[in-house]
Amino acid sequence: MPDTARQFRPGRRLPAIAALLLYGLLIDAAVETYQSGSSIRLWVAVPVALYVSSTLWLLQQHRSSRPGSIASIWLSSFLFLALLSITATMPDGLRQGMRVATLSTSTVLSVTTIGVIALALVSLTVGSPLPIAGRIAVALAGCYGLVAFGTGIAWQRSYLQLLQGGSIWERLPYWLQGAFVGALVVVPLAFVLEVGVALARVKVRGRIHRIIAFALGFVMAYAAFTATPRSAKPTQAPGAQKVEEQRSGTHR
Repeated sequence: MPDTARQFRPGRRLPAIAALLLYGLLIDAAVETYQSGSSIRLWVAVPVALYVSSTLWLLQQHRSSRPGSIASIWLSSFLFLALLSITATMPDGLRQGMRVATLSTSTVLSVTTIGVIALALVSLTVGSPLPIAGRIAVALAGCYGLVAFGTGIAWQRSYLQLLQGGSIWERLPYWLQGAFVGALVVVPLAFVLEVGVALARVKVRGRIHRIIAFALGFVMAYAAFTATPRSAKPTQAPGAQKVEEQRSGTHR
């Protein structure tokens, strides 16, 4: 029995380790973004400082009033996503916004979007009310989006480029390219499904974390997709001009 208990101890510590890593990630994001001199640096540094301060205060309270490791993981993840989504809607927030682990803002946005799409895939395929054919279709679409953002990082394409016509297979219309399909089709579909299931079962508690994650992920991607040509120009994709022409042709 003692040997068995020892085997399970590392597994029990994993949530605590993950929570500490996320705290470190947030602190690093606040420090790097502030040092970069970005116009949105205070929008990142102040919330993170308040979050860390509140956590330190809670650690001094009774153990029963402290959030568990799992709760801390979700809170830190939500704060990270919220900061990315909010700053993405600000001037220069897509190009000179949050920086983490020496990564550029575009890379941070792309990596985070990959995580949101992956979570959406789980939501749409595991225990989903969708029929088998629907699960297969969304799984393929989600993988298409993951590949698009993965290759975008490898090819050093900016987040704006990927969502404004510079994803893989640029000859396709922007709404058929992988980045658009993954971030602006699969993620919203997962959001609608989670809300629908939560309302149908009158049980929001077990799904609220996914609902929030999908909503914030969509806001982040939509901010890049709707960015004005002026703000997108410095990192405009080869296919971004085509997107603008397609939109103009649609409104005529």
